[in-house]
Amino acid sequence: MRSLTVGTTGSALNLTTRVARMVVRALRAVLALLVVSLGLVLTTAAPSAACSCKPSTFEQQVKRADVVFIATVDEVTPQSPGHTYSLTASRAYDSDVEHTTEVQSLAGPGACGLGELEVGEDYLFLARGAAAPYDADSCGGTVTATPERVGKLEKLRGEGTVVAPPPPPEATMTREEDAPPLGFARMAAPGVAAVLLGVLGLFVVRRLARR
Repeated sequence: MRSLTVGTTGSALNLTTRVARMVVRALRAVLALLVVSLGLVLTTAAPSAACSCKPSTFEQQVKRADVVFIATVDEVTPQSPGHTYSLTASRAYDSDVEHTTEVQSLAGPGACGLGELEVGEDYLFLARGAAAPYDADSCGGTVTATPERVGKLEKLRGEGTVVAPPPPPEATMTREEDAPPLGFARMAAPGVAAVLLGVLGLFVVRRLARR
């Protein structure tokens, strides 16, 4: 009878141990599944917050741009929600761009903005818009104006044209007949002065003659 009791107790302990091990394994599997699921959620959400550009070649970027020109960055002005760049354009490619112009770019995680461009540096702008300030972003192809990039552009659009500064304002000439007429006093002054000099000279001559 005693041996039967001991055997029954041992079987119960073994069963309890097996059940405990199964529960631990199940919990581990659930935790592993949660970790994997959380990783997938984070991986899927990350691209939506980051800049994502549609794959395109440089030739396609040039075709999509409304204006293509090389310019020096004179000033970068932070302007919510992005930046405004004051530029001095030096060469344009089939584009009507003024010598002094502006480009703006949005900021933010998904805006693909140009960021804070370096003042004094030359950039090749591929921008959109009919007039300044033009719009540009990092997906459009705007880059530093390196000889390699400019060479690729000129194979597509030729050497371009120099963007000259506007001519200085012309001086206006006033014609003699358009000037207002002189007053009588101003016209008579020279004659009066001559008469006075003549009288004074005559007076001096007479005084010398009496001596």
